Amino acid sequence: MSAKSYLRVSVAATAAISIALAFCLPAASAQAPEKLTVERLHAQPALGGPSLRGAQISPDGSQVTILQGREDDARQLDLWRYDLASGEGRILVRSTDLLTEEVDLSEEEKNRRERQRIYDNGITSYQWDEAGEALLFPLGGDVYLYDLEKKSSVQVTKTPSFETDPKISPKGGFVSFVRDDEVVVFDRLTGKERKLTKGAGDYIRNGVSEFVAQEELDRDTGYWWSPNDQHIAYLQIDESSLAIAERLDFSATGTKTIRQRYPFAGTDNVKIKVGIVKAKGGRTTWVDLGTSEDIYIGDVYWSHDSSVLYLTRLSRDQKMIELLQVNPASGGSKVILTEKSDTWINLNKSFRALSDGGFIWGSERDGYHQLYLYNAKGKLQKNLTQGLTQVNKLSCFQEEKAALYITGWQRSALERHIFKIDLNNISAPAKRLSTGEGRHSASFAENCTAYIDTYSDVNQPMQVSVYDADGSLKISLLENKLDENHPYAPYLSSHEKWSFGQLKAEDGTALDYQILKPTDIKPGEKRPAIILVYGGPHAQLVHKGWRGGFEQLLVDQGYIVFRLDNRGAANRGTNFENPLYRAMGQVEVRDQAVGAKWLAAQADVDPDQIGVYGWSYGGYMALMMLSQNPELYKAGVAGAPVTDWTLYDTAYTERYMGHPVIDKAAYDKSSVFEYLDNLRGEGELLLIHGMADDNVVFLNSIQLMDALQKSGKTYELMTYPGEKHGFRSPENKLHRDKLILDFFSRKLN
Repeated sequence: MSAKSYLRVSVAATAAISIALAFCLPAASAQAPEKLTVERLHAQPALGGPSLRGAQISPDGSQVTILQGREDDARQLDLWRYDLASGEGRILVRSTDLLTEEVDLSEEEKNRRERQRIYDNGITSYQWDEAGEALLFPLGGDVYLYDLEKKSSVQVTKTPSFETDPKISPKGGFVSFVRDDEVVVFDRLTGKERKLTKGAGDYIRNGVSEFVAQEELDRDTGYWWSPNDQHIAYLQIDESSLAIAERLDFSATGTKTIRQRYPFAGTDNVKIKVGIVKAKGGRTTWVDLGTSEDIYIGDVYWSHDSSVLYLTRLSRDQKMIELLQVNPASGGSKVILTEKSDTWINLNKSFRALSDGGFIWGSERDGYHQLYLYNAKGKLQKNLTQGLTQVNKLSCFQEEKAALYITGWQRSALERHIFKIDLNNISAPAKRLSTGEGRHSASFAENCTAYIDTYSDVNQPMQVSVYDADGSLKISLLENKLDENHPYAPYLSSHEKWSFGQLKAEDGTALDYQILKPTDIKPGEKRPAIILVYGGPHAQLVHKGWRGGFEQLLVDQGYIVFRLDNRGAANRGTNFENPLYRAMGQVEVRDQAVGAKWLAAQADVDPDQIGVYGWSYGGYMALMMLSQNPELYKAGVAGAPVTDWTLYDTAYTERYMGHPVIDKAAYDKSSVFEYLDNLRGEGELLLIHGMADDNVVFLNSIQLMDALQKSGKTYELMTYPGEKHGFRSPENKLHRDKLILDFFSRKLN
């Protein structure tokens, strides 16, 4: 990930950043064009240059900490610190100094990392204490504290069990974690541990987040500290009602049967209770969650003074969300806000409790995600972000200065910017702090005085800089200048630039696309094209951020590359998303067909040589596109595809498709098997799946193989022992991409 030679910690980086953004590359232009290879795509150093992960500003705003990979192994992460005044950087914790041998992860930790898409080693997460004196991090199944003054690490736990989800309490008095499905606290003053919860067993788990919450609701934790260090609110989940799916976990070392509790669509979810317990131990107070057990808990929050607990309760069909106000002493609750939708409600992380008892609430009630002010009784006061089209994230809220910092967009969904809103004058235009036609994300100091801006555009890989709250540059952490020293330098001469445009869907909706073409196409020559597709909700493929090397690799191989965001894609409002309601595999396929027909009509595209490649929902889309419109696509690669939505989980599937019994017709119409008769079945399909996939379970592909074989259709297949939904093995990633390139080279010519 990071090589020290690419880290420029200097206030003078402003000019260098401007040069990089302008893409002025005289040194590279003198080199002979060099074509990308799939081997180089997966080699080190990374083509996009170094990347900084987990960047955080200390509570006092004086320094930045990051997780930084090594020059010889970008996936081995160490903890670094950079002083914002001097620009000096140094390593704080070298992970292999504390853990000399690789530790086998527990099943719970493997699952957590898979849900969070963490594929690195070493220190993969950390947390500051509120005083800015210590850093907490997990490593090798234990928990460590790094003391900044003493410049040394202390091992908090040393047990055979695996500690997960460690946290420092807000006031710094305790370290907490989950061990053997119980919440445990370590008193930093006395040095003693205390188990706060009880009852964990075969079905009961305390303080953890259930599978669907991690995978589909963006909630990775199952417990929450009160700001005063006095209480912890936690979830207790009962998995006894979950369906058990037995799957064979194939690996290179053998095969084992996994009895996975998986909530298939239409089956029971876990039963949830919310408890509140004192940090010093004692009886749990259970929260009144209402009469229905068939709910989801979106998230949990505390008021500033710890006197009130808030939680969001989402109905099973996800058409109604309620905000509950809870008395921590009694567990009594009342609903102070209710929102309903005719389709579904997208959860967000925008809730903020105010000192007067009011709160900020994120909602798509007006078509786009906006932030609204409510009083303590749950009465709407005003829209706080009316000057923006879409709010992607409430980045920071400075109540005493009435300042709101937002990440979102105003004019183009293809860009993402950082804005400041003066809450004393919300009718005034939002002040845009970020520059450049690309995508920004902001990580603010707790007091909102400074932020880390991570930026990229179509011709500039990730840059990381620190800014004052007014948008003034403090330092550049990662300039990542595209010059002759950059890992991508040998390929700059053949680097092609994306073009953007819009097409009209059948109902007139504007669909964004981007296209990448080789520049060596001769007049009258026609080239094969590959459509890269995802197509599902909660994702945006077409944007002005940096892409990895895969697209450039395809162009270097002579292909034209095309992406289109069909209706249902994210970041363009509910009217753009809602057509997926009870209709997966329909409107998206028709929109992609609009793109394919436009692509086929281009003078330099061979209309008979168009391929498609997608993974996960994109794999599902590849199958649907090949089956519903076989005349448009010559060949396709389907990676880890859903083939029948009854085989996917409750929270995701039912949100869009309803219940498989009540809405059986919609499920039937969304199934790949409904259209397989139209698939030519002449070897135009390459099917890929990890054999240990616990997200889109391997059964999806097994049933597809069976159906294709019974119908006499030929196809190509590659399975990967031990791999889950996101591949971890670098060797398997290389093998997969070589396989895909070989397939297209044989099928598209």
